[in-house]
Amino acid sequence: MRIWRILVVEDEEPARRLLRRYLNQIPHVSVDEATDGTQALEKLQNETWDIILLDIEMPGMDGVSLMHFARSLPHPPAIIFTTAYSEHAVKAFEGGAVDYLLKPFSIERLRQAIERAQHQLAPSSLAIDKLAIPRKEGHVILSFSEILGIRVEDRVLSIEAATGQVYETRAYTLQQIEEKLPSPPFLRIARDAIINVDAVREVLPWFSGRYKVMLRTMSIYMCSREYAPTLLRAVGLRE
Repeated sequence: MRIWRILVVEDEEPARRLLRRYLNQIPHVSVDEATDGTQALEKLQNETWDIILLDIEMPGMDGVSLMHFARSLPHPPAIIFTTAYSEHAVKAFEGGAVDYLLKPFSIERLRQAIERAQHQLAPSSLAIDKLAIPRKEGHVILSFSEILGIRVEDRVLSIEAATGQVYETRAYTLQQIEEKLPSPPFLRIARDAIINVDAVREVLPWFSGRYKVMLRTMSIYMCSREYAPTLLRAVGLRE
């Protein structure tokens, strides 16, 4: 059984004590601590870690800077942010963090984050065909076949499910989502939109070489002139 090496980076003793208590209840983990960013940097330079539980505001070196250093390592650890400030969430996910825990959080929420990090790190012979969308508590899991369309506005992704429900998240960029999804059936149709071609109901010509794409949920996505030839070929309207 693999033992997962976890580094807790937290400058407040009460928070470290709580994390130790929680992590002692999670099997197959080995835990060490750093009390500030400078100490954490030294540990990252000298040892290999699987997961870092990382506070953001710390003396010596802040968590965001430490995350960027960790991501540059030959075997980068999975980063889970732990902080009391929700406004840092965007920077965390833009930097590649796998999860974001807003203090105070429960042991179950921590366990979910650890499992997500393990899932990302563990080698697998099986293709991953699901997308985990972080919510305030836990995650919504959508299989790729359930996703009909995705668009982005002001860095917020709106992911439309087959049920018609739309999930908003800042956990991914559109490019990160595009890299996860299989093509076909998923197709970028604009700088701010991706659709599942299998969900297309109508394609309507629009102004300036653009097209309106209606999905079976009656949602409308705009296809830009740049992507129109690819869209038309994908739905059989052009050779």
